[in-house]
Amino acid sequence: MTQNVDVLAKVLAVRDDLAANLLERETAIELAIIALLIGEHMLCLGPPGTAKSLLVRSLCQRIKDAIYFEHLLTRFSTPEEISGPLSLSSLENDQYRRITTGTLVEAHIGFLDEVFKANSAILNSLLGVINERLYHEAGQAVTVPLISMFGASNELPEDNGLAALHDRFMLRIVVAPLADDASMRMLLTHQPTRPAATITLDDLRAAQTEVQRLPLTDDAREAIIAIKHGLEEEGVAASDRRWKATTMLVRAKAWLEGESQTSSDNCEVLVHALWDTPAQIRVVDRVVAKVSNFLNLEAVELEDAALDLYQQRPKPEHPQITEALEPILRQLSDIHTRLEQRINAVPEKRAFRARQALTKIETYHRALSQLALKSLSRMHLAPGAA
Repeated sequence: MTQNVDVLAKVLAVRDDLAANLLERETAIELAIIALLIGEHMLCLGPPGTAKSLLVRSLCQRIKDAIYFEHLLTRFSTPEEISGPLSLSSLENDQYRRITTGTLVEAHIGFLDEVFKANSAILNSLLGVINERLYHEAGQAVTVPLISMFGASNELPEDNGLAALHDRFMLRIVVAPLADDASMRMLLTHQPTRPAATITLDDLRAAQTEVQRLPLTDDAREAIIAIKHGLEEEGVAASDRRWKATTMLVRAKAWLEGESQTSSDNCEVLVHALWDTPAQIRVVDRVVAKVSNFLNLEAVELEDAALDLYQQRPKPEHPQITEALEPILRQLSDIHTRLEQRINAVPEKRAFRARQALTKIETYHRALSQLALKSLSRMHLAPGAA
């Protein structure tokens, strides 16, 4: 298959421009773009202030002529907030119509904050828009232009009535606060910049067409089946509808990497589509990595080993804390060296997840090194210290 190199270059430029402005959000940015490429929806879980809405808003700003709708839901939200107020002039003529200008009904990209605060009053109409891209009014179904809905929440829904809404978010990611000191330093001095790269809605439609046409190889298909079996053995299940959608996720991932067809390597994106609760992420991560990218599996295992070491750290009041930290720091250094060597032996595009693990290991090592330094400082400042 021959790709439209110009369209791909534009999409990648938007991705890179967003990554330059949103620190430590590379994965979330790529997933958001994939969601648009296949017309699926994405859920961002995480505490307030982690740039969830900023990411979606910034992405929409880079799509010319795209209409954006954003709203914060509460338990008391009404349909008027999503679909617009009733038209009084229509009521005078015994017609039930809403004024939908500036609402979700006319948006290409939607963002609902605290999405699981949705109540029964708006849930049915919301599901219709998300599922079928249809808005029902006065007994008629109107097609809406929605490409993707993005939702954000601090927690998963406890109400079973919201299970259908939760299931419609094909892509899911946990967005955490900045972890790296270098990122924090950049954040403290960072100034927002105007979009340096944009695409048009026509560009996006052309990209969607290319993704749909990308061949799904036997290698990719068998990898998806292997992942399904692996997850079933771990007690993690997904619906047939979700498994069907994985083929488009794999195609979109391959297209973004400039591939002319899919492969098992592209299945690594499924880590973000096959868990229901954050507790399942590690299991899904391992199963997918075992099939799609063995370096990712090794990275997950080494990251877990580093976490175990970090959790074994002595308490600050330990009488010989420096000596107790020394073997832990040495083992963390060995783990870091091993993973770094493995990363250097593979293509850059296959090492992204492993680099995330490497950063986490560095964070553990830095925290324990600072703990050791503080202990030494206290020893030198103590009365009678030499």
